[in-house]
Amino acid sequence: MRMGSLFLSRRYTLLTIVILLLLFALILMSLRVKQKGGVEGLDAFLIELYSPFQKGATSIFNKVKGLFYSYLFLVELEKENRILKQKIARLERENQEMKALASSGERLRKLLQFRDSFSMKMVAAEVIGRDPTSWFKSLTLNKGERDGVQRGMAVLSPEGVVGQILKTGPYHSIVLLITDYNSAVDGMVERTKAKALVKGTGENRCYLKYLLRSEEVNVGDRVITSGLTGNFPKGLAIGEITKIEKESHGVFQYAELIPKVDFTKLEEVLIVTETFTPPPQKGKPIKKTK
Repeated sequence: MRMGSLFLSRRYTLLTIVILLLLFALILMSLRVKQKGGVEGLDAFLIELYSPFQKGATSIFNKVKGLFYSYLFLVELEKENRILKQKIARLERENQEMKALASSGERLRKLLQFRDSFSMKMVAAEVIGRDPTSWFKSLTLNKGERDGVQRGMAVLSPEGVVGQILKTGPYHSIVLLITDYNSAVDGMVERTKAKALVKGTGENRCYLKYLLRSEEVNVGDRVITSGLTGNFPKGLAIGEITKIEKESHGVFQYAELIPKVDFTKLEEVLIVTETFTPPPQKGKPIKKTK
């Protein structure tokens, strides 16, 4: 340990002496230049001796200077990058908000056009909730008894039939979707005028109950409301037949259909606030009742 310490002490002492000699030579050379206005003899020797050290020091200084400026540049660049990312995030958020507003405006425009195509009274409502359980297929609306909404009223969208009002409160109501087990809507195959009851399967499907086996129906046929009950006017789209099964015996056949309305994307609906008394016989006008 003592030998190592002695060696290091001598090493640092030698380095210190060399540095001091170089500084002394530099000072001496500067004084001689000021006195004579030039360099000769010893001065030239001192320059040759000092130059390599001066060159190395200058190189180190330039590298340190370059690293320092590079660091400052990177710090400024990182700051600008962070600001730009914040601006991009804000612009993307504003763009999404504008798209949502445009989409909402387009939906409302279609809703108003659909409402204006009928002479019956309707109330526009917003979907504010969905049944979280799998027991019922229902939606919660932001309109209720204070808006004239009553149990059994038809609920529509521009795409077609949504369901019927199941429960009402002063400011809210619940609509039972046509895909629920408990739902039943009088329907008709548009092409053949075949009558049947549209029942829900509990999933995202419906089926035609009491569809006579003798009726001609095909996959792709459109099913609409028949207008035989007082809550749904005639001709509203319900769905499209996707599956048909005919047993070898029996009076009825089975036909499955996909609803026209995509209930997962439904945000606004129309509630029909007046009912219609179906004609007692063909040719008699329909009487409106409020």
